[in-house]
Amino acid sequence: MNKNRRYAVIIILVTNAILISLLESLIPIPIPIPGIKLGLASIMTLIAIVFLPLKDVLLVVIIRSFVVALLTRGVMMIAFSLSGGILSALVMALLYKKLYRFFSIKGISVVGAIVHNITQITVATFLLGETVILLYLPILLVSAVITGFITGSIGGMAISEIRKKELLLMTSK
Repeated sequence: MNKNRRYAVIIILVTNAILISLLESLIPIPIPIPGIKLGLASIMTLIAIVFLPLKDVLLVVIIRSFVVALLTRGVMMIAFSLSGGILSALVMALLYKKLYRFFSIKGISVVGAIVHNITQITVATFLLGETVILLYLPILLVSAVITGFITGSIGGMAISEIRKKELLLMTSK
């Protein structure tokens, strides 16, 4: 993939991730627990992991996390968004590149959602100095399994279609 095509793919993934995040923030979740969301922008991260080198994956995650945090939740949320997004992307990339025979895209997505939630709770505990926040973790972990599976299912279908139509010929695996 030449440099211009690579940049175009990165821009498309970032733009779609931002749009999905913004649209998702408008969808009311029928669970009255703050912080639970589908995490559909992770579909773009999964696509990036499969088709782009790790540095490009991280670029997609960093730009999306930064922009969405600023537009929807404010400057304070940047630490939460970046830490959860970067660490979950690193773990998902590692699973895909080194342990793919043991993990499907759905499984990788579930692990990514779990890592994202654990990271954000850990950051919140340190920033706020309150360990009581850790009591919220079991609820977030259950939601991570459910939302990670949904996101992974959609991401898996998107990746299959991209491969079938040969839209991105270079894979990072």
